[in-house]
Amino acid sequence: MKIPRIKKNVIFLAALLIIIIAVIGIFLIMKPAIPGMHPHAFDKKEQAEKLSGIGTAAGVLSLPMNEPLVADFSAAPVESYLTRTLQFVDTSRGNPTSWAWDFGDNTSSVQHYPVHTYSQDGIYNVTLTVSASDGYRKSVTRTNILSSGESALHEVLVDTLRIGTVKKGSSITFISGNDASTVRMNGEAQILPNGSVVMLRVNSDSDGLITLRHGELQAFSFPDVTLFVNGKQVAQGQSGDCVLPGYRNYHASVTFSIVPTKGEVRQILLDGQKIRAGEENSHITILYDTSDTSHDLTAITQPAYYDGPASGFTLSTSLIATMTVLSPLQGNAPYTVSFRDDSAGSPESWHWDFGDGTISYDQNPVHVYPVPGSYRVQLIVKKGDQTDSYTLLKPIVSLPPMVVANFTARPTRGPAPLNVHFTDLSTGAPQNWNWGFGTNATPASSTAQNPEVLFTEPGTYTIWLSVNNIYGSNDMIKTKYITITDPYRFPDTPILVKTGKMGYVEKDSSIRFTVEDTPASISINGGSRQIPKGSVVSITALSDQTGEIYVHDGKLLKFSFPDMALSIDGDLVAAGPIDSIYIPYMKDFDTAISYYLPPDSAWTLITMDNYKVLSDLDNAWIRISNLGMDPQGSLSLTASANSTYISGAVNQTVYDWVIV
Repeated sequence: MKIPRIKKNVIFLAALLIIIIAVIGIFLIMKPAIPGMHPHAFDKKEQAEKLSGIGTAAGVLSLPMNEPLVADFSAAPVESYLTRTLQFVDTSRGNPTSWAWDFGDNTSSVQHYPVHTYSQDGIYNVTLTVSASDGYRKSVTRTNILSSGESALHEVLVDTLRIGTVKKGSSITFISGNDASTVRMNGEAQILPNGSVVMLRVNSDSDGLITLRHGELQAFSFPDVTLFVNGKQVAQGQSGDCVLPGYRNYHASVTFSIVPTKGEVRQILLDGQKIRAGEENSHITILYDTSDTSHDLTAITQPAYYDGPASGFTLSTSLIATMTVLSPLQGNAPYTVSFRDDSAGSPESWHWDFGDGTISYDQNPVHVYPVPGSYRVQLIVKKGDQTDSYTLLKPIVSLPPMVVANFTARPTRGPAPLNVHFTDLSTGAPQNWNWGFGTNATPASSTAQNPEVLFTEPGTYTIWLSVNNIYGSNDMIKTKYITITDPYRFPDTPILVKTGKMGYVEKDSSIRFTVEDTPASISINGGSRQIPKGSVVSITALSDQTGEIYVHDGKLLKFSFPDMALSIDGDLVAAGPIDSIYIPYMKDFDTAISYYLPPDSAWTLITMDNYKVLSDLDNAWIRISNLGMDPQGSLSLTASANSTYISGAVNQTVYDWVIV
């Protein structure tokens, strides 16, 4: 049988194919066991692809059917002495199917976990673009990748009584180096198979702790953490203790922030040197961004404590608004409240909102709440471009005012007819008053706040006052409060009064006379008037006041008072102080002068018709009305700040002097 001849070119191609297959087989057999030194060292293994059943927590997770595509990666030196050779570890989520790396030095790769060596030091920005099976793509870029996490590490110790937080997005990534590696999630240990790419990411600003001892990550405990293994989310929730017998390509990016308050900062040390301690109002931020696990680390958020390496540390004074209420938090309306600004950071302006629609720009305002209610107070302070606000935790409560009736009267005792002035002393902002005085009083009742009442009949009178507002009412009854006695009248008896008491001519007291001949003049309010013969002159006191009267031999020589009204022939012509008066000829002199000596302790002498009726240190009130000239045409009255002198008067009525 004749064997067909094979062409030489076919034989050559077949031999070449056999040689290529043999070389590939030898390469696979001789492949180095140390991962991380070659581009394919971190290709996915079949074992790592089957992580859907890792631990018991993954089986109960409610994961979305279509996890969103998120591009992410980390980078770390392959060895500490190969600082330009970096292992890039893809940590993307959402099941990407292809990867495109741009290393920032005009080189690229499509491998999953590439190793790249930079030819020289420099600033390189690396971009990873991942694609899903449907062609959807996402990218992420990291800057200055060559020095990321490896420059200017410092040892930091911050010990405070403040609250700290680990900021959202803080994360730790590594490649598990042992099948016994675990991390506790929601109380269950999640197995991290050897060769798995692991990321623990904090999902929100959280309190918790991080512990790194002798290169071993022992705890990453926070309430809201997502665990990714080979880019797949396998657990979410409370993280805890870590058991990592071996891991590599560790990279941490954690921001530890201490809340700016007026709480105590016990000490701050930077590379062993104390830089600040005591009360502070500072922003304190510590950045832990490193691939170096040679340092121990303790980070606790409440109270904030950090002891370990840091690639960044900032300490800056903060503006913190706060206030002190110097008054009780509640009181009866209208309620006055004093506020004091206790803000830290030396604010330059203040804006107070008192919660009732009113504001103030004072640093330490005083505010009145006229309407009952509950009010939240807010303070906003500013300094430069800083602004901070503080709202009082408990409201200011302005209570409905409790109205309480009370009153007084002057005088409370005297001879009939007695005019009594009542003064309302009620508290709680009353809006209505109802008085009752008795049937023999004029008026018998009143709705005025401070009424005048005339008592014409002797006896004792019980006074009743009722007050109210929209929040309630209250009554006060003073039994037998007013006592009215019979007057003593001495129409023809001269009287002499000497006392150290300050008395005064009462309002509405008056004199009236007819000018019989001229010259006659009166100087009032700075102007002098000549009074024609036959003029009827009336002078009336417009208020209670002190002054002097001197009438001798029927001539009016002095009538000096500061607040008088002058009428001539029934017409008011002037009002004000009377400086001087001269009426040498007059007739029909008539008076309605009432003089009052209020209760006071002073020596007093009173005689009537040269008979001593009172001579003692006493606190009696005395009223003398209808003072007039004696038969010789004389009347003297001098009332000053500390004495009273009256002589020569007749036709007066002396009301009972009573010890009160």
